[in-house]
Amino acid sequence: MSIAHCKAKAKYSAFHALHQSCIGVDVHANLIVGVYQRAQFGKTTIEEQYWNSDAIKSSLKKFALWCKSLAPEIIIMESTGVYWQSLYEQLELVGFTSEQLVVVNARDVKNRRGSKTDRADAVHLAEVARQGNYRSSFVPRKDIRELRCISRAYSQLKNQRKSLVNVLHKQLCQVGCRASSVFSDIRGKMATKILDALIDGYEGDELLKKVKEICKNSRGRLKASPKEIVEALDADMESKVWFSIRKIIEHIRYLDKELEEHLDKLREETKPYKSTLDLLMTIPSVKEITAIGIVCELGDDLSAFESVRKFSRWIGLAPGNNESAGKRYSGKITPGNKYLKTLLVEAASGIGLSKTGYLKEVHQRLKERRGTKRANVAIAHKLCRIIYSVLKNKTAYVEQYKPVLKDHRLEKAVHAVAGLRTVGYACDDITVEDIETGMTSVIFGANKSKLTSNSQLVT
Repeated sequence: MSIAHCKAKAKYSAFHALHQSCIGVDVHANLIVGVYQRAQFGKTTIEEQYWNSDAIKSSLKKFALWCKSLAPEIIIMESTGVYWQSLYEQLELVGFTSEQLVVVNARDVKNRRGSKTDRADAVHLAEVARQGNYRSSFVPRKDIRELRCISRAYSQLKNQRKSLVNVLHKQLCQVGCRASSVFSDIRGKMATKILDALIDGYEGDELLKKVKEICKNSRGRLKASPKEIVEALDADMESKVWFSIRKIIEHIRYLDKELEEHLDKLREETKPYKSTLDLLMTIPSVKEITAIGIVCELGDDLSAFESVRKFSRWIGLAPGNNESAGKRYSGKITPGNKYLKTLLVEAASGIGLSKTGYLKEVHQRLKERRGTKRANVAIAHKLCRIIYSVLKNKTAYVEQYKPVLKDHRLEKAVHAVAGLRTVGYACDDITVEDIETGMTSVIFGANKSKLTSNSQLVT
């Protein structure tokens, strides 16, 4: 650990500073480099002090006390992996508030190439902080940060399970077992029992009898008959691959147990946020697990986000801007919180599979125009805006139905009739009647037509 003091002539001091004093911190796994800068407005000299130490807990405590003794207006650090979190907590313990602690994305404050050292990075961060030329990242309270870790571990376990199920499917196919042709989910309850019977050595008539027994005693229903199941599961039982299949199934069972324990812990820890969970579950396709994931990422306070546009951009569901020389290029979504983004896209996919509702009709309209994946992302963006409104206003979501799909389909019919004329077909007038309202619309085949706002067609 070392501390250096100096007064230096500022090389780049000709700017309008926002803060007179600050500390820039370059955080690594095993190293902390801090630079304290203080300059009076209107003067060209800067007082600087440097800190260099390892990143163990005792050193972080000393660094936090050093920062407290200097009383800077602001402390800035990069969000380097998870290394910043322990330092952030130590600084909170000595009295620094969330307004004084700023965490920024590394790509927004990247130093220029050829001038990059740990000390130079810390100096650059301090200069950026004094200018106020930064965008602070959203950092929730400590309890929410801890819930984040459990929630993200739960999400990663789910991904591991999906990956293992895919490997299991491939290896079953390798030995000639076509389980996926008779089971929609090869790790479903009935499929698991039947595959376990196959692994235990049941064959031929014994396997058929066992399958009939499982199907009879189970509440589920399979489309395939017991005979078709046995034929699909006929495999090379002498293959050495069955050793790997057994180990994968054991691993999946272990992951199922871990997932259940993680979910129980999340349910217990999110009990204080029950009112927030209930509000979120009024949104279509947002069930308990999705609502818990949202609370673990955001908490119940969105005051850090000034507008819904900034909230959407932080998640990474806002359309990106890519324009140059008057030309607009791809507007794909921006990087953001990948865990929350995944949750909302999955919820949007669930809306696409639902039967009725306003969001379902919007999803179907977008799906017909742009495809399923783009529709899922667009609905996820809409869900993001709904969540912001629900949490900001503390009010439940109430869906208001609008016939967006009817208007879209009617407009498609108009374009279809107009398209017939372009290829040499004659088309008479077509009358369309709304069954619910009794409203009649006429598509003129002889002339070019368009839709009005009240779904009536005019020439």
